[in-house]
Amino acid sequence: MAIHETLDIEKFDGLGDYASWKDTALTVLKAKRCHGAVLEDKRVQNGRGEYVWLTTANEEEDSTAKLYLAQLLTSDINRYARGRTANELWEKLDSVYSLVNTSTSLDVVADMIKLRMKPGDTNGLLYSRSFRMLRERLRNNDITVDSLMTLMFLSGLNDKYVHVIMKHSATSAKALDFEEIAMEVDYAAQTILSRLRSEERASSSSDHHASAASTPSKRHV
Repeated sequence: MAIHETLDIEKFDGLGDYASWKDTALTVLKAKRCHGAVLEDKRVQNGRGEYVWLTTANEEEDSTAKLYLAQLLTSDINRYARGRTANELWEKLDSVYSLVNTSTSLDVVADMIKLRMKPGDTNGLLYSRSFRMLRERLRNNDITVDSLMTLMFLSGLNDKYVHVIMKHSATSAKALDFEEIAMEVDYAAQTILSRLRSEERASSSSDHHASAASTPSKRHV
């Protein structure tokens, strides 16, 4: 099959379900027999400390995988491919977009906590159905019991803290533990406080300049 073949698959734009896209992309790469390039870095260091390919076949597999991945990503996301091997690109996408799934899982956990049986749901059928749907969404993200506890903890935090934690952390909530979270919350508190102080100084400075500009200057006769 020619490499320039166009794949009729929705491209990942950074906002969709990354886990689902990743499964689809890996299926495509397996079908094209180049999935090994994303799963393993097949280069070695030579005597000069440079990374070189073990074989020409490995290099060709990497090029093929990158060409197919380029068709599975929007141009904005493809910027991560510059100067990277297929394996490095794959790991970079993981480090950036696995957080999106964490945020989605946080929303699901929050919905599960808020879920209540409605007065008209006499036999609990609607409640059970809603709970099962939320449970399946968590299962699709491979959420374990430990990570569920972490997500429940995060779901009770102020949105600002969660946002900073997710943005600052290099891993998904699956890999976080409570000790790490405490450190991240402390970092978030310092970051948010610093940001608020900067905004207050900027606002104060802006008000001062506006006041000075609106005050007429006195003329000496």
